[in-house]
Amino acid sequence: MTQLHSCLNQISYNSTDKKTKRRIIKITVFTLCKDNVDYLQKLNLLKETVLQTEEYYAPVALVCQPPIDCETIIEVWAFDYIASETTFTFTHGDQSSVLRIECPDFSYLITSQYAAIHNTFKENTRDTFSQLDSTLRSNGFDYSEIVRQWNYIEDIVLLDTISNKQLQNYQTFNDLRSLFYEKSDFINGYPSATGIGTVHGGCTIEAIAFKEKRTTSVIPVTNSFQVDAHSYSTTVLVGNAIQEIKKISTPKFERGKYMQSGNDGLLFISGTASIIGEKTVFTDDITQQTLTTFRNIDHLVSLENLNKNKIFVTSQPQLLNYRVYLKNESDYPVVKSLCDDHYGSDKGFIVNADICRSNLLVEIEANYIV
Repeated sequence: MTQLHSCLNQISYNSTDKKTKRRIIKITVFTLCKDNVDYLQKLNLLKETVLQTEEYYAPVALVCQPPIDCETIIEVWAFDYIASETTFTFTHGDQSSVLRIECPDFSYLITSQYAAIHNTFKENTRDTFSQLDSTLRSNGFDYSEIVRQWNYIEDIVLLDTISNKQLQNYQTFNDLRSLFYEKSDFINGYPSATGIGTVHGGCTIEAIAFKEKRTTSVIPVTNSFQVDAHSYSTTVLVGNAIQEIKKISTPKFERGKYMQSGNDGLLFISGTASIIGEKTVFTDDITQQTLTTFRNIDHLVSLENLNKNKIFVTSQPQLLNYRVYLKNESDYPVVKSLCDDHYGSDKGFIVNADICRSNLLVEIEANYIV
């Protein structure tokens, strides 16, 4: 945990604006774990470290996706606020941590939950969703109010034969997600989301839910270059449905999600890859897959596309940060160079991770200020 302490010590808490303060609201650590025992040990150390300092009280997640150019990367989200108008309530349990933020115009619920002790991925996923379900209900939130969700899936493309049926971990996750999502009416679309592989760690879900008190400004963002993931045909889904669901389920997320928070709009870009329509393009070509992913994201955030999605803005959204998931470590020099040229070298990082399709080599997510 030496590197964790080093990273946390680099964080500045005070905003340059004397009227506002800054609060950490989410901590995600990316590192290598030898197995699930090692994962749980490191996660417990992480939680103990965070709970030693009140300024760090925030949901924490440990993700078994090793960075390629260092041992550990910590991603920290911070929130600028006016002290007299904003309250924070932090709670944590054995497998979850939750931060509730109350402002005059809106509420945030930021959560992290995991399960890695069960014998099967399905059991771990059900346990993780059950925790998320309980957290949402106890705080008066609904699945439809999740604006951003990260789904970390151990051995994401693994196919297992169970009761003479082939079940893929990613498809099992999608089926269980659909079962839990059935409890809500997604009138403002599904969350922006990433479903990505991990080496170990069972199933971890991080989520940000957003509830407005006076207006409604949460908008799903489609991309005309791509079929909505929740509308995929069964030809691109792998494996069979779990027994609790009648037919194989599509991934329930939007290509992007826009929300107005205070004076700024925030645009979450879901995990995006080299998919046109619903098909993977440029199989085995890391350069073209990366460039295609750039084009998909650039089109999504273009003024033309935002206007089509009824997000009427006059200036181009500005990149806040990005994250790259890279299947093959050997492709790092190529992807790092392309990302530095396209996004700059100081707003993102790259981790080694398996992706939801065996023919995809890279996936990118991003956040923009609108």
